[in-house]
Amino acid sequence: MPQPGGGQRAMRPQRWLYEHLTGTALHPSTLLLHACDVPLCVHVDVDQAVSHLAPGTHRGNMLERVQRGRHRNGATAIRMAGLKRSERVALSRELRAAFRDHGWDAAAIRACRTGIASDTPTLW
Repeated sequence: MPQPGGGQRAMRPQRWLYEHLTGTALHPSTLLLHACDVPLCVHVDVDQAVSHLAPGTHRGNMLERVQRGRHRNGATAIRMAGLKRSERVALSRELRAAFRDHGWDAAAIRACRTGIASDTPTLW
């Protein structure tokens, strides 16, 4: 992204797409919170009811993190804790492939995030 001094700055794809589609320039301290809890998600829409990303604060993100169990002891975080970088990369690529092959398929994404296949029988 060009800067006034002629340089460039790096920008996360989610942030760029949000600013591009909504026409809203986000303050550098503003975060984009993921309603779907998938950090790689770039599902942005001008209709906030459809968009997976919404502006928020660090405090709001930390509150959601605890409420949704994404903290260090949460079920979704345990799978990633202590993994080598190469293993995290492999999981990230697996999630990307699920998006590419199935589009937005909640069952496929849940299987990637939790490691539990969608055809695994449930207890109830």
